[in-house]
Amino acid sequence: MSSQPDAKLLASQLIEAAERCAPIEPFSTKYGALSPETASAIRAAWLEAKQLAGHRSVGKKVAAIRRGWRGQAQVLEGGWGHILDSTLLLDGTELPASHLIQPRIEAEFAFLLARDLAGPGITAAHVLAATAGVCAGFEIIDSRFRPKAPTPEDSTADNGSHAYAVFGARLLAASDLDLAAAAVSLEINGEVKGTGTGANIAGHPAHALVALAKQQPLQAGEIILTGSVAGAFPIRAGDRVLARFEGLGSVSINVV
Repeated sequence: MSSQPDAKLLASQLIEAAERCAPIEPFSTKYGALSPETASAIRAAWLEAKQLAGHRSVGKKVAAIRRGWRGQAQVLEGGWGHILDSTLLLDGTELPASHLIQPRIEAEFAFLLARDLAGPGITAAHVLAATAGVCAGFEIIDSRFRPKAPTPEDSTADNGSHAYAVFGARLLAASDLDLAAAAVSLEINGEVKGTGTGANIAGHPAHALVALAKQQPLQAGEIILTGSVAGAFPIRAGDRVLARFEGLGSVSINVV
């Protein structure tokens, strides 16, 4: 295997792949296994390049949550990516398929934070107390790799395959909702593709923020997507996607 180029060069390759809608070979295949530190450095270089181009980070998305053990304690770990102001879409908006490579859509809860969250002692109770409100949301994921990120480190480098975020208009206090029991369904062109409840996210959507806050400080005003409730589904031009969230209403997009 050849040696790994620097993080800025790899980040620029990901940005170019997205701009050209042309996937590239996974870094772990091309250069050998990435360390978590290298993958995080690529993501950081990607964000720096985006900020220099005038974009702003407004939140984070949580990828897959996995349970593991650290010493004698059970822990939740999750990959994540940045949400930029330029990737936010309004409920009911049009999503141009021509801007994407191999898009899939997920129905997710979105938390708006009123207070900072950080540190190893964070619990679900801390998350709920720090939350200004919760709304229905979508994440459109779109790997810049061919065919997709084969390792967690590739996914980290690719900003968790994040492409766009869509948020519903109804923001409710977390205390007014039973988020673990809240039913969610996702429809494409009127056909139900996936269903689930908030308990599908490590038992409660707040646990996604617990896992994230323990590895990455979260700031007041950020919007956090919790990960998929009901699966990830391919979308293409002509699709109308609707997700219904019990207690939170619905959110939709039209793919054009």
